[in-house]
Amino acid sequence: GCGRLGGNLKTELETEKLRVLGVRRSQVKKDATFLSLDLDLPESWNRLASLPLSENVVIVALLTPDARTEDAYRQRYLVTSERLRHFASAPGRGHRVVWVSSTAVFGQNQTGLLDESVMPMPDNWRGTLVREAEDNIFQIQAKTTVLRFAGLYTAKSLNRLRDPEMRKKLNPESVSNRIHRDDAVSLLRRLVVDHHNHANTPELVHGVDEGSTKYRQIFDRLDGARLQIDSAEVGRIITTRYRAQMPLLRHPTLDSVLSRP
Repeated sequence: GCGRLGGNLKTELETEKLRVLGVRRSQVKKDATFLSLDLDLPESWNRLASLPLSENVVIVALLTPDARTEDAYRQRYLVTSERLRHFASAPGRGHRVVWVSSTAVFGQNQTGLLDESVMPMPDNWRGTLVREAEDNIFQIQAKTTVLRFAGLYTAKSLNRLRDPEMRKKLNPESVSNRIHRDDAVSLLRRLVVDHHNHANTPELVHGVDEGSTKYRQIFDRLDGARLQIDSAEVGRIITTRYRAQMPLLRHPTLDSVLSRP
């Protein structure tokens, strides 16, 4: 997929002088670096299989369901991951794969520090389907990395939390786990470049910043009732064991974004 996140990653990788082919359903006119394919269709995978690929190729999968429904998630995550598993496991292929997943695999009742060593116990259809898709990727014989992102945000999306109607939908005592979109792209770029260079890469990484915090603190910070946000000490806290191996965060916490004029 080459939507917003994938498009930004493509640009970043091209600055590294890497050749990138972006696959998306909508056509990009007069740009040979994009391929228009609907990966929901089996014939699209036949087209991909006909492409001459070097041994250094890294396949990066960033998917977005057409709707927030069980059927849409099943089609986009499960079906695509199964087809990618067959594609990447075909005889003569050993292309590395980076699969973008979600920390939604952890159930809402899973609490404490949830790093890559903790077994997910999803408690809804979304988490279950995302987890099953990960299992398909883990079955690929070549080197793979599953990157679980927490909630992606920007300064603009944070401003939506000023809306009283939006706040009513959120439990102020629940923990918000997030990562800025810029840092998400930076992390993806590092993993892809490392795979391209055949460097050692983790099989599973959590993409999350250092400032998991309760929504109540975010609301108070937005309202000017507090000067900074404190990290949560209890609750559903997503963290990572690989912080030292990953790029430095431009936005370690929400404060670095909210403190800007």
